[in-house]
Amino acid sequence: MAGQWPITEEGAEIIGLGVASWSGGGTVCLGRDTRESGPALSQALVQGLIKGGSTVIDLGVVPTAAVSCFAAAHPSVNAGVMLTASHNAWHDNGIKVLDASGEKLTDTTDLTARFSEPVEQSPGSVSKHDDPLGPWRDALPQINLTGLKILFDGAHGAAFEAGRLALSTTGAEVLAVASEPNGRNINEGVGAMHPPTELHGCDIGICLDGDGDRLVLIDPKHGVLDGDDILWMLAQRTTGPVIGTVMANGGLEAALNGRLVRTGVGDAKVHAEMLRSQAPVGGEPSGHIMIKGGMPTSDGIYTALRVLETAPCGQLPVDGWTRLPQVNRSVRHVSVQPDLPAITEARNAAHRVLVRASGTEPVVRVMVEGPEAEQWAARIADTLPRASD
Repeated sequence: MAGQWPITEEGAEIIGLGVASWSGGGTVCLGRDTRESGPALSQALVQGLIKGGSTVIDLGVVPTAAVSCFAAAHPSVNAGVMLTASHNAWHDNGIKVLDASGEKLTDTTDLTARFSEPVEQSPGSVSKHDDPLGPWRDALPQINLTGLKILFDGAHGAAFEAGRLALSTTGAEVLAVASEPNGRNINEGVGAMHPPTELHGCDIGICLDGDGDRLVLIDPKHGVLDGDDILWMLAQRTTGPVIGTVMANGGLEAALNGRLVRTGVGDAKVHAEMLRSQAPVGGEPSGHIMIKGGMPTSDGIYTALRVLETAPCGQLPVDGWTRLPQVNRSVRHVSVQPDLPAITEARNAAHRVLVRASGTEPVVRVMVEGPEAEQWAARIADTLPRASD
């Protein structure tokens, strides 16, 4: 939560100083989403980066992938920083650090070691950029969607304006909703976390999360389409392995007939496995999608345009797989107990069960897949030990 250590102004300054040390005091590009805490934390990050000798390019409010693309497009940039709590509520915030190629870090050992021993250098500087979205915009697929009417839900987040403008350049008619951020309405009942129930006469809905890296689609025929549906559509145009996580629906695994390779939760883990197995596409049910040759980090607008390349008239190729019953619950104030009897019993009853601590919120995630998923998920959630026990 913003205001709690280390996501305080003092903590952000220390982190900025550590990032400067880790990146060799070089140039760092910085972006943020629309949260109320963003400006003050951003200023503190800048102060720390400058103390560490870095030259800071402040990109302002931009999607996470715009920071990635900016870093990748400018050889002088040593690192990128995105201030966001992604899909979380407005009162949370976080700091994503990207390497010089714009990719998320898979090993943060060296970076975190710098936080405990910050070293000040000759002061650096900070400046704005006249076209912070340029590299991101250049990386988007150039397709013609004239005649298509798109409902765009920006989640009152970082891509509320960039996403609308990018879709408008395709020739599509764009109806923008949830695109009036006030600092406290990010992700609040909108976006990829809460897709709208009405398309308002549009042919398709494109819904992002707070930092623009997740995508959920809305189709007039099939309703809400999550990351598993998107993986299925993209997989039809490729060969070779498709990278999913342990959360991917078993029906998708069956339909892909041996192509699905599962990895741990997190788009950084998906990306690492894609590189290892030379997979063309990977992603998570949440809507984080990575495409080989695409942007350094997942991006909702980029993914949406790649999907629409397959169906410029809006008729999405969703059919071909059947979703197994799957229930996901987030439980607060409990701890993980792998040998919980209810978990064992559910697995013995032919259910796939995953219970894990969330990496982004103080909750335990319970996933149960199988014919009686609802009942088993409720039983497991109710019997998890209290965190104070």
